[in-house]
Amino acid sequence: MDGLNKMNWAQKLKAPEVKFPKGIFSFYLSHPFASREYVRKWELGFEGRHPKIALINPFYDVEGEGRDDVRARDAGEKFKKLPGYDWRLTQRDYIAICYSRAIVGIIDENAGKSIGTLMEFVMARALAKSPKLLICTNEKLRGHPWLKTHFHKIYPSFEEFEEDVEKQVMRVQEKWGF
Repeated sequence: MDGLNKMNWAQKLKAPEVKFPKGIFSFYLSHPFASREYVRKWELGFEGRHPKIALINPFYDVEGEGRDDVRARDAGEKFKKLPGYDWRLTQRDYIAICYSRAIVGIIDENAGKSIGTLMEFVMARALAKSPKLLICTNEKLRGHPWLKTHFHKIYPSFEEFEEDVEKQVMRVQEKWGF
């Protein structure tokens, strides 16, 4: 036991404790970087109207390394990426997707500018997140075969999503007990 006191940081390192909230259904909120301001405003309003549903916004709701660039840009400041920053950012997003029960994606006029959004959709699919819901305000992309086969349901507006989301959550809770 005496050797335990002499362990270095690497020997003591453990994965952080994960506590899933009881009574809250969490969605990872995947959306383009260029849409983050209006999506954040909608997200906070949504959570006020649906207090038992949390939307985990990767730009604002995930602690730790990886989004210093967003804070700097939102404050009008410059940001310099250090080596390894991109890796840490994607790993942090993977963890947030794993932590969330489901995913809601947003495809809008900025969809063509965001590879990360599409990669998050694929990761959520690979991790069997359910339900996989999509708000697609971009009419040109709404009928795309990849979106139609990837998501359980596609909504043409935020309003239609809000009218149906609690029904989708209840369906999953009844089936899986979450």
